[in-house]
Amino acid sequence: MTSPLLMLAVLWALLSTLAPVDATILAARVVGLQRYQAEALAFVSSESRGVAVGIHGEGDDIRRVRGLTFYRAGIKAGLVRLGECEYHVPGDDGAEGWGIRGAHGNAAAYSVHILGDCIDPSALDVPFLSAVVTLKRLRALERKHGLITAEGRALAWRVGVGAARRQTLASSHAIARAPVR
Repeated sequence: MTSPLLMLAVLWALLSTLAPVDATILAARVVGLQRYQAEALAFVSSESRGVAVGIHGEGDDIRRVRGLTFYRAGIKAGLVRLGECEYHVPGDDGAEGWGIRGAHGNAAAYSVHILGDCIDPSALDVPFLSAVVTLKRLRALERKHGLITAEGRALAWRVGVGAARRQTLASSHAIARAPVR
């Protein structure tokens, strides 16, 4: 093995074994998105309680949307490339692997494309990769979808962008209509 390949193998070995909190802190620095670090750490706390996890669902105390629902929506949005990528298949689990997974609770069908065009959703089970995706999704929620507060982004993480925008808009209209005392 050549020296650069050896260094890459050693780096991957280190990154793939980091605990979710350490992975999140390092990822925030590596990708230059430290401003979202606290939000990403809050997701680690609420989604995985700080441990590396795979697919969420069985045993969770939260009722979750099925992976197949995310998978179909990901195909419709062009994020999952059925027929173009060997990894973008439903799988033997009925597409459950395309639902919520990883230490940060990413919806795989909406997230894995951030790592590349043809990536297996299980990549999100690696805390460092989950952290990179989370940080970039938080930035997109702010820039692309106009969710400028941490509360708005957290709401979008839980209920989706459309529902978060509707709820935020309804709240702002209620505040505007409130009588001034």
